[in-house]
Amino acid sequence: MVNLQSEFIKFHEAIKLSDENDTLRQKREILLNKLRQNISEEVASYTHFNQGSYAMGTGIKPDDGDYDIDVGLKFQIKKEDYEDPVQVKKWVYDALAGHTKKVQIRRSCVTVTYQEDGEAAYHVDFAVYAAHNTDGKLYIAKGKENSSADYRYWEESDPQALIDLLHDRFTDADDRKQFRRIIRYAKKWKNRNFDPSGNGAPTGIALTALAYTYFNPSFEMDFFPTKKHYDDFTAFKNLMIAIQNSFSWRWDENAQCSCYTISHCLPVKPENNLFEKMTAKQQNDFYHKIDTLISKLEAVENEEKKSDACKMMTEIFGEDFPVTVEKSYVGTSESA
Repeated sequence: MVNLQSEFIKFHEAIKLSDENDTLRQKREILLNKLRQNISEEVASYTHFNQGSYAMGTGIKPDDGDYDIDVGLKFQIKKEDYEDPVQVKKWVYDALAGHTKKVQIRRSCVTVTYQEDGEAAYHVDFAVYAAHNTDGKLYIAKGKENSSADYRYWEESDPQALIDLLHDRFTDADDRKQFRRIIRYAKKWKNRNFDPSGNGAPTGIALTALAYTYFNPSFEMDFFPTKKHYDDFTAFKNLMIAIQNSFSWRWDENAQCSCYTISHCLPVKPENNLFEKMTAKQQNDFYHKIDTLISKLEAVENEEKKSDACKMMTEIFGEDFPVTVEKSYVGTSESA
């Protein structure tokens, strides 16, 4: 096949967060200052840290324009002293309410949304933790104000361990860079192929965990001088094949049919199945979308002209993937 590595690098530059990070950092600092100023003096002390795709370096520009950043707040409390974790979330909510038109307590965080022209443009998610527990573990507050008691609980969590795990997955810095690029490609493909509402799409953290397990660097080595020539196309295709192979064919009682299903746990606490919210039919749809993707990638491999291969890649990733016309075809119908 033709070499598309330069196009993949341009594509990566187009979809990764860059200048937007500055805006997100500004929003975060504004809110952290407001939190420090407004939070009740009667509540426990806390520290903050970055988490999520921002901290892991795997974020992409959202197709809907709603950028986000995740911040963890570690309160020096014991979870046993606050049976209702929503009470602790309200400390944060009360301090930030009114800063924008939309501040809400969600299941796993307190979210502050910034709007532009009536549409969500940025949001900052504050995850609330109990960090002074007798067992030395960290617990995240789960639940909303209107949640029943069964849905209000403290769940063991270790967000920093996940960040460290991903960073340490490969010792070679350039292998790590390809690892992060491939995760971003997977997220971009997901955004173009799944409805963002509901639980029908694999989450970003699910794709990241799958990549942690199944990704292997793809490159050719020059030995004089020693240099790796990376091949993102092959790395991405191999990851998708490995993910597809991780599905199981089983009978589902609710769907009353056999489906391809997938189960994959977060590699750190709480070690939950990252696909538990997807129904068997939704998981089966995920499988077949991967199957379609792999077929398209195989078709790209058979293309002899770079322009044609690039056009096929835009069917997978959208117009952010550049279409390069070979110099030998300039002036012919290929340049039209």
